[in-house]
Amino acid sequence: MKRGHGIALAALGLFGLAGTASAATTLEQQVLVALNQARADPSAYARSLRQYRTFFRANLLHYPGQDVDIETQEGVKVVDEAIAFLADRTPLQPIQPSAILGATAGDLVSDQSGSGDTGHKGGDGSAPGDRARRHGGGTYVAEVIAYGPADAADVVRQLIVDDGVADRGHRNILYSPELRFAGVACGPHPEFRTMCVIDLGVTADGREPGGGTRTAAR
Repeated sequence: MKRGHGIALAALGLFGLAGTASAATTLEQQVLVALNQARADPSAYARSLRQYRTFFRANLLHYPGQDVDIETQEGVKVVDEAIAFLADRTPLQPIQPSAILGATAGDLVSDQSGSGDTGHKGGDGSAPGDRARRHGGGTYVAEVIAYGPADAADVVRQLIVDDGVADRGHRNILYSPELRFAGVACGPHPEFRTMCVIDLGVTADGREPGGGTRTAAR
């Protein structure tokens, strides 16, 4: 038996989000820890991906001990590409948690947990930048979304491998050195079972450095 692999989405264009404070769950904290580990030691993360690639049978991902195979679009090809990408990455400083960014991420999770929608547009038509401003933040923010992750490690791996995403936008966002703050929100999803949203900013409040704001290109 096989099931469709969770999908990942990214909003680019520096970049649109922010929010009000909410307590992070253990999973959300673990996602940020896993992301910082991947950024701090790209070589070590590449080694973990070499182990991960051994679980593939053509385009099917088969975790040891699991009865369900996960169907991917690109198989080991994209994993090898991610490994090569990481080979010459410079270690990055840790991303600091931001309550504003976390709350804005939480807005989209709350919305889609009920609606079953996917993507960066809220049920009211709001873009990430719109939701940011509602919380008093700016719009100089990047958003990435993972649908169907099993755990925190799967969230980060899904976004770094970026299976089926032609421009590898998620991978590039997570390894952007200028993005130094993030908020994470995770919750249930009617179609994919789970979802995690990560909003990242150059500043903690999602404003453009120097105090300005910029609306995200969509």
